[in-house]
Amino acid sequence: MKQADNIKRIYEQAGIDTRSGADKAVLEKMKEVFLEESKAPPEKAEPSVWRIFMKSKMLKVAAAACIIIAGLVCIQFIGGTSAYAQVIEEIKNARTMVYTLIRQANTGTGETINVDVAYKEPGSMRTTTVDGYVCIVDFTSGKMMSIVPQGGYTIGDTKDLKSNVGGPFANIEAMKTLPAKADLRLASKDIDGIECDGYQVAKGDTTTTVWLKTDTGDLVEVELKYASAPGMNTIMKNIKLDVPLEDSLFSLTPPAGFKPSSTELKSDTGAQTEEKFIEWLRWWANGAVDETFPPIVAGSEIAKVVMDMAKQGKLKGEVWEKADPTQMFNSLLFVANLPKESNWRYAGNGVKLGTADKAIFWYKPAGSEKYRVIYGDLSVKEINEADLPK
Repeated sequence: MKQADNIKRIYEQAGIDTRSGADKAVLEKMKEVFLEESKAPPEKAEPSVWRIFMKSKMLKVAAAACIIIAGLVCIQFIGGTSAYAQVIEEIKNARTMVYTLIRQANTGTGETINVDVAYKEPGSMRTTTVDGYVCIVDFTSGKMMSIVPQGGYTIGDTKDLKSNVGGPFANIEAMKTLPAKADLRLASKDIDGIECDGYQVAKGDTTTTVWLKTDTGDLVEVELKYASAPGMNTIMKNIKLDVPLEDSLFSLTPPAGFKPSSTELKSDTGAQTEEKFIEWLRWWANGAVDETFPPIVAGSEIAKVVMDMAKQGKLKGEVWEKADPTQMFNSLLFVANLPKESNWRYAGNGVKLGTADKAIFWYKPAGSEKYRVIYGDLSVKEINEADLPK
């Protein structure tokens, strides 16, 4: 192997993380000088070792490269501003955020549901599916609105939500609480034609991977994977931070010509209990043709899920004609109100009512050392964290 190629290989394997193009330029200059030096006749000896060192163009460039490398290492490990750390800092400070959320459709077909999300502090969010299902949450006013493309809308009361870090804001909170230092750096991979470097953080059964564009360090994608509840896995991409978002985007005024699908849904803390949630799970399973539990128990896509299942003939019409939307609303608020520390998980998609050996939902109540686990027969047990489903 030629000297120039050898130095280039060593430099590249150093794994320096920088968004500057200076490293590439230095490499090319080093290679050029090495080739030039290899052709030049040897110089006569000089009395000073330091003068000999600095008279060599090859060593001058190598010294300059070492200084640059040392500077980059200091920036990365002393200053704490590596590409990953810088992106995490930008996410934490972002006042607005837009991204595309990709979640499994949970229909057994391998399809996914893509939802465009717009978020604006202190607590406004708008989600939109490609086929026109819209959900707007305004935490400051304690109201939300769900719009279906068939021409209907529903207003809901969310004033009893304890904070804006759970429920519909959970994915944003997951990104904003990522540590500044990743557990593991992954090999590069191609994402939609973009070469990306991966940074992985593991906590409990959750693994978060942040993918950054290799040459610029720009944020490309964030993956959330749950080992014990893979149906909750999500991908966030097309992420943009601090983009201008007009307040009108989060308006709770219904679109012209749309009619209310029901009366305003009222939040009732007395109906946001584990017992009422279990009653709703039983009702859903009895209303499904295959007697399975709902595909999801959180997320603005619930309206789309219901409409799609109805179109596919997966719901019993006679049961759904008597559906109580307030019951569903408060059951979903029970989940949304669980704090992040509850570490709740849902694994009921595709599970048939009566499956006693299958855990479908679990969470840790505030102040408890144990988890509450709901099984497919809707029985409940308290178990230690070490015994949770894997």
